[in-house]
Amino acid sequence: MLLYITILGFFITALLALNIKQTNKANIYLIVLLIINNIYSLAHYATIYSNNKYFVAVMLVHFTPLYMLSGPALYFYVRGVLTDDFKLRKFDFLHFIPAILYFINVSGFLFMGWDEKLIFAQKVIVNTSEIIHIKTLFLSGTFNYIIRPTSGLIYAITASVMVYKHQSTNKLSEKQTSLIYTWLKVLIFTLIIIYCSFFLFSILSLESLSYKVASSNGFSLLVSVFLGLVVLNCSLFFFPNILYGLPQLDYVINTKQQKLPISNNSVEEVKKQYKSFEISDEKLLLLKYKVDKYCESKPYLKPDFNLTVMSSDTDIPVHHLSYFFNEYLKINFNTWKNDHKIDHIIELIREGSNEILTLDALSKQAGFVSRTTFFNAFKQKMGITPSEYLSTID
Repeated sequence: MLLYITILGFFITALLALNIKQTNKANIYLIVLLIINNIYSLAHYATIYSNNKYFVAVMLVHFTPLYMLSGPALYFYVRGVLTDDFKLRKFDFLHFIPAILYFINVSGFLFMGWDEKLIFAQKVIVNTSEIIHIKTLFLSGTFNYIIRPTSGLIYAITASVMVYKHQSTNKLSEKQTSLIYTWLKVLIFTLIIIYCSFFLFSILSLESLSYKVASSNGFSLLVSVFLGLVVLNCSLFFFPNILYGLPQLDYVINTKQQKLPISNNSVEEVKKQYKSFEISDEKLLLLKYKVDKYCESKPYLKPDFNLTVMSSDTDIPVHHLSYFFNEYLKINFNTWKNDHKIDHIIELIREGSNEILTLDALSKQAGFVSRTTFFNAFKQKMGITPSEYLSTID
């Protein structure tokens, strides 16, 4: 079962990686966190259950320096979500020092001959307590064994403090904000359970020097770890909107001559138009205003117009635009774009352009790259084909 959960975790991580461009880039750290934890899980399976010396030789020590990056990945992810800034700062590289030292410490084993690794792997299969006797330079195998869950636990506690402080100073009741806080709490609590259980199980293993004895005495700890991995790997199915991050929509309007017309009437008008909005009135109006002003120049008529181009032109992050369309307007970006193109074509037809240009020519003026896309988009919006529409106005 552990193997299947781990495979599921890798699959979900791959899906997350494929969607990274359309979502908050802080999710890069979430991907790293999930990969490391699933490698850790796979290494545990290889060492304890596989009985395959080749599998054990590969998974036993080679990936262990990565485990020291699990805590920093969590820290960077939580900070990135809370601040909407995924970039590393100068002093952030200090978080990588423990992983580097760990790598140096186990380098004796890492660069050992393959035959020697197979011999050691066979010893571990016979007696799991041999793990602590790996070849190290300056810190014992026992220290290596115990420092991994300890480091993760320290970072998890630090991340929980960050979330608590941020929520205490930002009293917001928006739907997406509440969702993100809930998700971060679930994530951190799950990791604390996993790291605490691993830490306590490591203590039992060191005291008994027998995995069988430790697993018997600490069965509940193993169950906690297993359930934690299930929650960690399946959580995205229950929190899909976490990929957008916090709706921090305080953008700057670049055109100095234009002022944002905030008034009670305009706010109420926006509320009526988009009833599903639950962010603050000012942020809602600002985002809608920026999108509306941007659309005055009809950028969607360009064949290469996409979400990335829109983000670059408006200085609104891609994941905020995605959230705006999908969650607030309840429409995906491509449908929104094509609807505007169709509106433009209808406007041209009403002006009589169809008497001069063919439908294909009109569709190209609107930026459609293919006849099929144009016809499908027209019928989706109008309920009839372009030819049928023309017949209604003749």
